[in-house]
Amino acid sequence: MKKLSASLLVFYGASCLPALAADLALRPQIQPAAYQEVYVEEVQQWNGPYAGVEGGFSWSDARGTLSGLGSDDTDFDGANATLFAGYNRQMGNIVVGLEGDASYSWGKRSFPTGLGFDYDLGSDWSGSLRGRLGYSAGNALFYVTGGAAVANVYARTHNVSISDTLFGYTVGAGLDYAFTDNVFGRLEYRYTGYPDQDAVDDLASLAGVDAKIKMHNHAVKAGIGVKF
Repeated sequence: MKKLSASLLVFYGASCLPALAADLALRPQIQPAAYQEVYVEEVQQWNGPYAGVEGGFSWSDARGTLSGLGSDDTDFDGANATLFAGYNRQMGNIVVGLEGDASYSWGKRSFPTGLGFDYDLGSDWSGSLRGRLGYSAGNALFYVTGGAAVANVYARTHNVSISDTLFGYTVGAGLDYAFTDNVFGRLEYRYTGYPDQDAVDDLASLAGVDAKIKMHNHAVKAGIGVKF
């Protein structure tokens, strides 16, 4: 009787093995926590508005021409300070944006008059509105930029000052580096050109001549910005 019961038990266990195996195959396999895949959404760290300050140095050259009297070249180099603000849109590694800036330059050239005082030639304030195209690589954003530029040029002597506004273009390249989620540093080079154009029209008309001026400058700047 014991032999018969043992045989029946073995036969029953063998018949249940296929059903047990099928049941185990249908059950979801739970991986250990160490092997589970975790999806992390990529952070678009350059998205949004920003603003900052820069300081640097610019090398400027200008040529003034008076009809019938010839032309003269001069240069006025000096330090500059800049406020900038803009907006970025990041799409994967590509960043596009729009930025504006306003600068003040201390670059000027002084000439003696022989009358006990000098007269100064220079350009003080300037600004630009530019597009930007960049590539994000980790915390670094490499970019090129270009757009419209405007600058004020002046001649001052004793208590007399005349000035005019020049319009031109600017192009450049730079690097923004994110130190934190909200603070970044900047290093930038820009070339700005102001093609030949009329200057000090009223004064030139009184003198019976045509006055033209053209100018260009190279500028290197470093700064810090904040993302909002």
